[in-house]
Amino acid sequence: MHQLISPFKKVFDVLESNKFDYEDIKLKSYIHLKEIEKNYDINVIIGFKGRQEFLAPLIESFNRAFDYYNSKYGDKKFCLTFVEHSEAPDSKDILEGSNSYLWTPGNVTDSYSRSFAYNFGVKYSNRAKYYLLHDLDILVKENFFEELYQNMKDSRCMQTYGKRRVLYLSQELTPKVINKEVDFNSFNESTPNVSLPMYAGQPALGSKGGSIIIERELYYEIGGFDPELFWGYAAEDQMFWDKALTVLGEVDYADNPPIDIFHMWHPPTSMTNPLVYEMENYMLQFRNMKKKDRIKFLETKKEMFKDGK
Repeated sequence: MHQLISPFKKVFDVLESNKFDYEDIKLKSYIHLKEIEKNYDINVIIGFKGRQEFLAPLIESFNRAFDYYNSKYGDKKFCLTFVEHSEAPDSKDILEGSNSYLWTPGNVTDSYSRSFAYNFGVKYSNRAKYYLLHDLDILVKENFFEELYQNMKDSRCMQTYGKRRVLYLSQELTPKVINKEVDFNSFNESTPNVSLPMYAGQPALGSKGGSIIIERELYYEIGGFDPELFWGYAAEDQMFWDKALTVLGEVDYADNPPIDIFHMWHPPTSMTNPLVYEMENYMLQFRNMKKKDRIKFLETKKEMFKDGK
């Protein structure tokens, strides 16, 4: 079972005490790949548990974006992969026919771990040049990949939306989008029941995460996400960002042109993890390390998450 004895426990000690064997967990999991190929340009990986009502609009949103890009440019191979980290493969019948679907019972914790779902997906789904790690509750416009490639150029890691460009659909509007009563592709911040989070009268920067694209080699170089440290609602996105910063010096935003993404409403989860502040302490420990110690951490994680393909 995961150890979290004290918020002051050293992050290296927690990493060691919570390590686990991916191959052993794979034996207890279910893996269905739509196509067995290893040359995708982008594999979009969605880690999730529950919220099945979001699956259909998300799939449609990405399929429209795939089709839109290839109808104009026709030179990219995209893959959509779902990783269900839960007690049972509840979404198997919904997903495995037309998408890559992986179910895993997890990494010795009862709580959902987005970090583990992403790592499991990268390790055992279709190989690609880039992995786009994306939340289940976020929709993208049909021209998403066109604008993303305009932004990326030679980028190895990028947040796939503009710095202040997460548009929130209201509780009233979200079911209308899910039921196809309205098309969100025409939405902007002036649309009724669509809003940008605000702070001091200005659009808020918000936290890192939600949707990030990263080169495969860099994902392994930084040891992927950190399920040894984070599960439930936690600071895994910020930790991942800081690890990428350690190698790259800067992580890009999709600001040229600025990309909007759309967050579907659901009850807040930010305070549902009683250990969230203690886990945040691990992220802060890493951030405040000297660079040589951060590099040592990355080397440790790289060995734990080494590429077995």
